Amino acid sequence: MKTLVLITSQFPFGTSESFLESEFPFLIKNFGKIIIIAQNVSGKRTRIVPDGIIIHRYNTSTSFSEFLRLPALLFLNFSTILNLLHKEVGFRRETGYHISLRSFLFLFRKVIKTLQLREYIKGKLLKENIAQNIVFYSYWLKTGAHAISLLEYKNSIKIARAHGSDLYEERTDSGYLPLLSFLAQKLDAIFFTSKHGMDYFSAKVKRKRDNFFVSRLGVNGPEGKNLKANIPGEYVIVSCSNMIPLKRIDLLIDALNTVRYHKKIVWLHFGDGVLRNELESLARTKLVSTDKIRYRFMGHYPNNDLLDFYNLNKVDLFINTSSTEGIPVSMMEAQSFGIPVIATDTGAVKEIVVEGTGSLLPVDFKTGDLSKMIEYYANLPDNEYDSIRMNAIRNWESNFNATSNYKDFIMKVNSILASEK
Repeated sequence: MKTLVLITSQFPFGTSESFLESEFPFLIKNFGKIIIIAQNVSGKRTRIVPDGIIIHRYNTSTSFSEFLRLPALLFLNFSTILNLLHKEVGFRRETGYHISLRSFLFLFRKVIKTLQLREYIKGKLLKENIAQNIVFYSYWLKTGAHAISLLEYKNSIKIARAHGSDLYEERTDSGYLPLLSFLAQKLDAIFFTSKHGMDYFSAKVKRKRDNFFVSRLGVNGPEGKNLKANIPGEYVIVSCSNMIPLKRIDLLIDALNTVRYHKKIVWLHFGDGVLRNELESLARTKLVSTDKIRYRFMGHYPNNDLLDFYNLNKVDLFINTSSTEGIPVSMMEAQSFGIPVIATDTGAVKEIVVEGTGSLLPVDFKTGDLSKMIEYYANLPDNEYDSIRMNAIRNWESNFNATSNYKDFIMKVNSILASEK
């Protein structure tokens, strides 16, 4: 019997990692036993998983018992700690990156957390009497990936996904992600959600290995293709993101303020965050003064509810103004419903918004350019607009269909596991 040990940041708790919901049913079918270790230790359970799946919540930062055991951990793993630190400092020196004292302390803390999580995983497997035929799967290229990289079990493999925040160093507050070269060497496979991400990582670690794969995320398509008609005289625009600075929703508000169109524009934003009050105030100032725009901040929307909304309402345009992105699932979902996308050309967005499915804006775009682009799509003849909608659906079907993408992922995992026996 194959066992899956899945390390997540939130799932099945909290509100993030909603995209794992589409993948999880395929994992259930493929493994006889599943153990989830979620590093969210306080959020509410928000996803339903079948009975029989073992769920643990563990985070080294909040475990007092681990703090008490820290001296013993340091003593018993002294050589491992020195080896990890030495190799990381040496690799970074070779690539021209100087590790500052602050970065070194960050690295040291990461190594300690890695060892703590490794010991936790070993303890849970011992309790379950599982010692072989295991797929260790970290959903992020973070502490979970570091921890499983140090595990050795018979007929078992260690894999991880790489998205964006766990991959692009320049997007982090510290500008440094420790142990990337170590992961490249120790993991049996790294599955990148975009080609852009794989190419970036290969350049960063100065190697391209056969165990690097592009494995795109996927979303399920609409239950029915009969899209609802809009209320006559309305043009519906949707945006979907956390309300945080890098999403730059204020630029979208500025652009909507100057759009000139003969129909009433309805803008709906799905998502919540620290800037909500500020953005609501900005919208009241800039958008209420005109009777041509109606808007609503929808707040946090469970993923299934958002898809239901798309299924029951005709949305004309999806807009994303982020300064940085990985490969956004929100755009995949929009395309699955035939919604044209306007987005900034950052990260791997160009792998979703391909020719004929929408338009890309430069990251440093002017709001006037976005206004003109909205007007362009709003004024397209029906036949041209319908063509774009069909292109979007075909692009989703070819590249971001959950069924085909996750079946391919499972086949690859099984192939790698079989090669270890």
